[in-house]
Amino acid sequence: MTDLIAAFRRERDAVLDFCAGLTPQEWVEPSRAEGWRVRDVIAHLGAECHLNFTADVLAVVRSRNIERLNDDFVARRADWEIDRVVGEFATWSSRVATVARATGRRPLAAIRIPIGELGSYPLRLLPSILTFDFHVHLRHDIAPALGKEIPSTDAGRMGSVLEWMLPLLANFGARDRIWFDRPIGLRLTGDGGGAWRLEPAEGGRLYVIAGSDDDSATQITSAAINFPSWATTRTSWRSHEVNIAGDFEYAERFLDSINLV
Repeated sequence: MTDLIAAFRRERDAVLDFCAGLTPQEWVEPSRAEGWRVRDVIAHLGAECHLNFTADVLAVVRSRNIERLNDDFVARRADWEIDRVVGEFATWSSRVATVARATGRRPLAAIRIPIGELGSYPLRLLPSILTFDFHVHLRHDIAPALGKEIPSTDAGRMGSVLEWMLPLLANFGARDRIWFDRPIGLRLTGDGGGAWRLEPAEGGRLYVIAGSDDDSATQITSAAINFPSWATTRTSWRSHEVNIAGDFEYAERFLDSINLV
């Protein structure tokens, strides 16, 4: 948990550093998140930190459409001054880091919390969930929309991002994956990467087994740094160097089924 919280803090600092350099015009430019300006993306990040301390968290638990709910939270902040938008993010992301120290300890860490239609996850993953969201929105929705240099990351932050993405992959989209009946090996290379064996589970879900993919007949290999982009369909996996060994059509169908939020 210490590593996950430290990664969360570094990613939070990266967002705040980036925001500090934006001009008034850049704040209102369209981002690559459909329908959101740059200021709306930061408002979303602040809202998702803040809601953990309000009754709004119940709306997330009960939601059947997380995307629509996020739009509602952003709409509430549409007319805020920029200082208030950034201030909400700075204040409540800091408090998340403080609370995560407590919720990351047993027995609280193992409590599973529903996140709308995404499934339920152990409370210990909260820093990783937010690190993932900060990472994706900053690097794939804001910086490229403004033509700015993509901020760097590190192994600890990439590892934290994947700590959330693999459990999410196991659950999300299961209804469309009932054909998945044979294991696939997934290897993500570079900082924060690793190897996993993805095995069929009931109802199209997956068992994600960390540590080895060597005994899977079909293997998928990609750079870890590219995984958040193509796994969220911000870009196509075909536009990256994704290597497939074994049953190409089966792996292709699996890759086409991935659309994480």
